[in-house]
Amino acid sequence: MSKTYKGQITNSVVELTLQEEAVGAGFDTPTIVWDDTVNGEIDQVQGDIPDNWKNGGGIKQLQFGSSCTSIGSFAFSDCADLTVLVIPDSVTSIGSYAFNYCIGLTGSLTIPDSVTSIGSQAFYYCDQLTGSLTIPNSVTSIGSYAFGFCFSLTTAYLAPPLANVGSSAFLFSGLTTVYAKDAVASGWTLGAGQTVGGKTGVTVIDWTNYPVTP
Repeated sequence: MSKTYKGQITNSVVELTLQEEAVGAGFDTPTIVWDDTVNGEIDQVQGDIPDNWKNGGGIKQLQFGSSCTSIGSFAFSDCADLTVLVIPDSVTSIGSYAFNYCIGLTGSLTIPDSVTSIGSQAFYYCDQLTGSLTIPNSVTSIGSYAFGFCFSLTTAYLAPPLANVGSSAFLFSGLTTVYAKDAVASGWTLGAGQTVGGKTGVTVIDWTNYPVTP
């Protein structure tokens, strides 16, 4: 079970003891959120991220700790002030609606190769992700509308076989180009006019130098 803590940051000094021995080998760091971009109230959780942990927003910074192996459903739903998201390689699953309507997230998104599942609507309506999306071959399932309505997301590097991509995973996204690892052997059809996760008119190109993005 996760353990939660709260405290204040004053003059850049955290008025909170962050360390606690974790279950398992050695010490694993907690996940911390801030309600401001400089100073302000902090909240942290030791262990996995609970369902609905910060659902509804109110945070501006997020730092995942090595104690986190799963991100619960609705964990950061509607956290519109988040602009940067880095998921560490301790995480193995991303729950449904985990980051849906995080409309402030910008740039590219890389899923680490520790993750095996991405829940339905996990990144639904993250419409400012203007860079590329990279999903490794460790992912065995991508849920429905996982990246639906990500209008600015145009390029994806997908290592999972086509069978692991939900039929509506990219529906109503801006996806135009997919680089697929071992494309033909993994069930993809190369060329323009393909349908990927419900998104039509996509050009599929063989990702020949996985895991390096072209």
